[in-house]
Amino acid sequence: MDNLIILEYKESKGQWHYNSVINHRPKDKPDTYGWESIAFTEEEKASIFTYMMDCKLHRREALKQPPYTAEYIRKEWKLFCYMFNRIIRSYEITSETKNLVDKNFNDVESLARLGHGGFNDEKEDKELPWAWEYDPLDFMDSNF
Repeated sequence: MDNLIILEYKESKGQWHYNSVINHRPKDKPDTYGWESIAFTEEEKASIFTYMMDCKLHRREALKQPPYTAEYIRKEWKLFCYMFNRIIRSYEITSETKNLVDKNFNDVESLARLGHGGFNDEKEDKELPWAWEYDPLDFMDSNF
C-alpha cells in the first residue's frame, strides 16, 4: 500500500488533515491541536471520502449549521468503507464498464453538482443543475 496516512478531522472547523505515515510512523503526533483520528488508510481512499463529505459539510455551512461531530464522521467513514469494499468485492469491472465510466464521469462536475464549495465556479460557469435534479428513468442521467 502506497501513500498511507492517518485521516484526521477538526470538529470545530469541519476540516481535514492528512497526517503522512512513513515507516509506520505518523509525521505529526495524532490527536493533537484539535485534530481527531478518523482512519489509518490510503491517501487516495481518504481523498474520495473527504470530497464526498465536504459536499455535506459545505451544505451544513450554507445552512448555518455546525460541522459534524467526529463521532458522526467515523460513522460515515465506516459506511463509506462498506460501499467501497462491497464495490471492489462484488462488482465486475469489465472493459465496457470502465469505458462507460471513463467517457461519462467527470469528477469536477459531479462534485460541483453535489455542492462542494471548492467547485462553485464550475457549477456557475457551466450553469450545472444540482445532482439531485435528474431523470430517474434515464440510465445515463441516473448514474452520472
